[in-house]
Amino acid sequence: MSDLKVDYQLLDSVERSLSRLLSEFQNIKAQTGSYDGAMGSGAVASAMDGFAGNWNDHRKDLIGSMQSLGEMVSQTRQQFQNTDSKLSSSLTEK
Repeated sequence: MSDLKVDYQLLDSVERSLSRLLSEFQNIKAQTGSYDGAMGSGAVASAMDGFAGNWNDHRKDLIGSMQSLGEMVSQTRQQFQNTDSKLSSSLTEK
């Protein structure tokens, strides 16, 4: 039987990375309409506005997914640490 090994540094790194990404995604501002004059074509400007609107919707979905994943990583790390502490205590008490 093999032992389960948990890489706490990796879990911490993933949690920090997700937190930074989440902050970046939450602070992205859609720039719809600000470049319309530079597009040179109403069709291009309209397509870019559509893209920005779709991106905004998908960004919100990504933010929700990143928040959920961050919570799962945090809870996983906490549960493994709690289990490690309990196992360590049970071994040292005897």
